[in-house]
Amino acid sequence: MPVNLNLDHITESIGLDECYEAVIESKFDPCDVESFQAIGPLLKKLNNNQTFLSDILIAELEEHCASQSLTNRYTPQVIMLKGAQKGINFFMRANIWLPKSDPLLLASGEKSFFYRVPHDHNFNFLTSGYLGSGYHSDYYEYDYERVVGYPGEKANLRFIEHKQFGQGQIMLYRACRDVHNQLPADDLSVTLNIMPSMMFSHLHPQYVFNEQCTEVERTTVTTNGSIEPVLYLIAQRGSGKGLDFVEHLAQHSIIEEDRFRAIKALTSVQSSKEGKLNVLEKLGLKSKSKLVREMTKSHQAALGYV
Repeated sequence: MPVNLNLDHITESIGLDECYEAVIESKFDPCDVESFQAIGPLLKKLNNNQTFLSDILIAELEEHCASQSLTNRYTPQVIMLKGAQKGINFFMRANIWLPKSDPLLLASGEKSFFYRVPHDHNFNFLTSGYLGSGYHSDYYEYDYERVVGYPGEKANLRFIEHKQFGQGQIMLYRACRDVHNQLPADDLSVTLNIMPSMMFSHLHPQYVFNEQCTEVERTTVTTNGSIEPVLYLIAQRGSGKGLDFVEHLAQHSIIEEDRFRAIKALTSVQSSKEGKLNVLEKLGLKSKSKLVREMTKSHQAALGYV
């Protein structure tokens, strides 16, 4: 499970700007677990400051959330504290966790707030319990290298423990190892995060597992899913050059899921069953990638060609 940092002895508090500058000066390596742990005391000191967040929220509301509109691409439960900047290897955010009795949560459903969505992360990140008793989590670990990543694949998650992430706690989530199934908080809660800005994190898939935590359900949006409609457009409206481009992607993309997306796009423009099966066979079922082969099998079954 995530590394628990016992920093209760730290009682000093600092402001957001001071924390941000100190983290920059630390020159920590977000890919190294021990290096990331070393900045835990800075997050703890910020976490001890129980007024800075309300001051930020007041300022945002007075300016009609202008800063959030420019820097925040997350869902409304996320408040961007320090957005991603060129040359800076991290950003900072706060997350709001609604309690299980909240009318908005009841109306929208728990999964809208990422409750009961078991998942891992393809990056390390540091988090603290800032306000409230905190969300509950079932924690698991697994062998990332043994997972291919196709829907329905057995994930062999190992249950570690159930824990509530309360005020003052600091934890480090480890990339491609820790899995958590977050469950609704008992009261309104807030966490603070120091997140890495990693350009190539999408090259390592991040997974969502089924609610029983037994198998892979899907990859998350950190993968290059936005390319799919573009590939369909190129395949359907492009020239021969466009089709050649999509086929080259289907065979050679470094991102295995993009290979499959290209195969789907090429299949969609075939007018006959034979043409579709030929694309699926040539580019998908004979692929050297097990992930591409398995996803092609599922797509072929969805088309009714089994």
